[in-house]
Amino acid sequence: MAKPRASLDTLSIPKTTASAVVPFAEPAHTDPVPAGAGKSLTVKLTSEDYWALRDFCTQRERTTGKRLTHQEAMVMALHCLLKQQKAA
Repeated sequence: MAKPRASLDTLSIPKTTASAVVPFAEPAHTDPVPAGAGKSLTVKLTSEDYWALRDFCTQRERTTGKRLTHQEAMVMALHCLLKQQKAA
């Protein structure tokens, strides 16, 4: 005996209605990622080092009037260390 088939016609939305409701959107254009900017690094800091970094960024912001993120401060420190190592 053949199994009866359920009808899903009442549950589905016809394609013509769906496309009229939700128009196709062009993908957003994004700027390409500059070469070398696609790497990430996680740094585990002690509580003492974290607060020292935070204080450094806050002091720099007060002095210069420009916000300095923790990321920017760590990148600056890394560049300085690598320059010193290269010079030695």
